[in-house]
Amino acid sequence: MTAQTPPPESHYSTVDWAAFIAPFREIFGIDLRTLALFRVGLGGVILASLYVRALDLTAHYTDFGVLPRSFLLEQSGAAAWSFHNLNGSFAFQAFLFCVAAIFAMSLMAGYRTRLATVVSWALLVSIDNRNWLVQSGEDQLLMVLCFWAMFLPTGMRFSVDAALDSSARKHPNAYFSVATMALLIQGASMYFFSALLKSDAQWIPDGTAVYYATHVDYFATPFGHWIRQFPDLLKGLTYYVWSVELIGPILIFLPVFHRPLRLLMIGILVSMHVGFMLCLNIGLFSVVSILMNLIFIQGWMWDWLARVRGVGKHTDLIIYYDKDCGFCLKTCRLLRVFLVLPEAQIQAAQDTPSARELLEAHNSWVVQCGGDTPQLKWDAIRYLVKLSPFFGPLARLLSLGLVRRTGDRFYLWIAQNRNTLSRITGVALPFKPQTPSASMVSQLCAGGFLALVCLQNVSTLPAAGVRMAQPVANFRDVFGLYQDWAMFAPHPVLTSPWPVIVGKTQDGTIVDVYHGRTGKPDWTKPRYVSREYRNARWQKYLTTLEDRTYDYVDDPYMNHYARWLCRDWNRRVDKRERELVTFEIHFQVEWTQPDYRPKKLVKRHVWSHECFG
Repeated sequence: MTAQTPPPESHYSTVDWAAFIAPFREIFGIDLRTLALFRVGLGGVILASLYVRALDLTAHYTDFGVLPRSFLLEQSGAAAWSFHNLNGSFAFQAFLFCVAAIFAMSLMAGYRTRLATVVSWALLVSIDNRNWLVQSGEDQLLMVLCFWAMFLPTGMRFSVDAALDSSARKHPNAYFSVATMALLIQGASMYFFSALLKSDAQWIPDGTAVYYATHVDYFATPFGHWIRQFPDLLKGLTYYVWSVELIGPILIFLPVFHRPLRLLMIGILVSMHVGFMLCLNIGLFSVVSILMNLIFIQGWMWDWLARVRGVGKHTDLIIYYDKDCGFCLKTCRLLRVFLVLPEAQIQAAQDTPSARELLEAHNSWVVQCGGDTPQLKWDAIRYLVKLSPFFGPLARLLSLGLVRRTGDRFYLWIAQNRNTLSRITGVALPFKPQTPSASMVSQLCAGGFLALVCLQNVSTLPAAGVRMAQPVANFRDVFGLYQDWAMFAPHPVLTSPWPVIVGKTQDGTIVDVYHGRTGKPDWTKPRYVSREYRNARWQKYLTTLEDRTYDYVDDPYMNHYARWLCRDWNRRVDKRERELVTFEIHFQVEWTQPDYRPKKLVKRHVWSHECFG
């Protein structure tokens, strides 16, 4: 038999698949440092949202307020689950708010990050389902961002979990998974579908949408009032906003000139939201949106910042600790992580004669960098802060006399109680291995939810003709993934209402119920209507009620608001003669006219109420 010539090697066997998919991983991956920034921002925004909500905790979330649970549960579907519906007392609601705040702070610090993220997400869904009338776009966006954070290793950098990582392996900053792709697509889809929903001629081709938006006086800030005097600027901004929302999501993923285009688009989108914040009173929506845009920061940007700030330049920095003190070791590792000193070496003082002498003589840890004088006690903390590439300026604050004396006493207390602290932190702060890798189950779940989100967004487009089946919609609502990015779409609203509530007390006195004061209400238009609302959540609540009165003559939600006004007024008076008896709810509504023509004013009587009827 003759030897056969082996077949030529297949062309496909020479393909370097790693190099082939590298650009895809760069476009749809997220740097671990970016995920850390996202985690800190997410926890901070949740805290800010809780603070604003807590200002009206009684009114918005208890049975004493505008939406008692007995009525809410009659109206809600099975998918609108809420821990806040388990009890309607102030104490219980305050307890849940405190729990949410604790886990939000845990999320910021990166302590038990996965658990903190899951609980924060669950409580966000819960609180939103407790009172949908005060919910707005910021809540939709915050919920979905927190949802995707559950699938991501947000605690791998700049966190307590990272400081206590017991694994020896160093994980690269570049990270890619189905969840990173989902989070980035989620961020881009808000703009893209918002642009598609802006279908009215006021956007394109007329270019008058920003004119109408800044004339919505219950939104407009003083700056918004000022800027609306420039018609050509408003027209240019209309085209600009619509174009950025439509084209920006495409450019941000474009593989050609990818790095400069992404950096440019981050800057444009962030500046656009700063503009919204200056012109419109829309709560925390702009802040949440800016946080969302920061997830597009790539690793090369962090590398450039590290070079500029000199991260890693103190290669001879050594932190000596007492090896018999577990708390001391954990403290050193926490300082290394949170002061961004990755080059710092942490060594047991007992293993170095000079450090051991200082430890035994002063009962103190030792910090030394190169030929500098060894630093002890509080001065060592101040010295580490001084070397930090980002927190160095704070060292001057730590050097102030009062701060320094307080710091010395604090360090002395720690030194005297470090055995107790070691036992406590042994339980509360255990060393654990950390890994960014995602399981196959996690990846499949993220992919499935991404498909659901895409279907949800497409279903909001009237032209698409897509409707979600009710079981699918219920499944979506259980996870808080409902989203409809119809901000000022298909066009900005044309009406701007503000409430006027005229009441009478037992002794016949006329009172201004809305402002809680004696005397006839002032029917004159306020200089800034947006300031007539206590905050953005009351603005959302009352404008929603006003809008419902066009369709419902006897709206039960308005009835519960009126009953709350009675309860709230009468609990604050000290004599029966001053109790509120009857009142009339009116809304002054202005209709914006084109071309700066005077607005039409309509006085609407929407409700009459008897407190003891």
